[in-house]
Amino acid sequence: MAVVYAREAALPIDDYIEVVGNSALGPTRPINDRDRVAEMIAGADLIVSARLNGRCIGLARCLTDFAWVAYCGDLAVHSDFQGRGIGKGLLEACKELLGDDVGMALLSVPEAVGFYDRHGPSVDLHPYGHAYFMKRTRGV
Repeated sequence: MAVVYAREAALPIDDYIEVVGNSALGPTRPINDRDRVAEMIAGADLIVSARLNGRCIGLARCLTDFAWVAYCGDLAVHSDFQGRGIGKGLLEACKELLGDDVGMALLSVPEAVGFYDRHGPSVDLHPYGHAYFMKRTRGV
């Protein structure tokens, strides 16, 4: 069966925890704090899932105004399904849902830089030399 990419109106918390917890993002996200994960999901403007036989195996969680810019806060594929083009499929689905007027930015964990170097240009995602991040004082 083929992987199905779709916009999620309300991604289940358990799906987020299962996918992200079994990806390079796991150590950088509060997956043991269900209330905080629920807030993260509720605050997202665009969530796209990758499902195989109904099981969530990948996700993209974005904040966007749907007019100018989107920030992809999470792009994760379960470790059992990596290397099959699912991450690229999630980026393509986000690009399609956002449309031609909206650009997308993201910060990569060091372990995923190679993925973006390989697959980013095919969806018009390119490295940008000036990125800054203000660290949180609570959580991971």
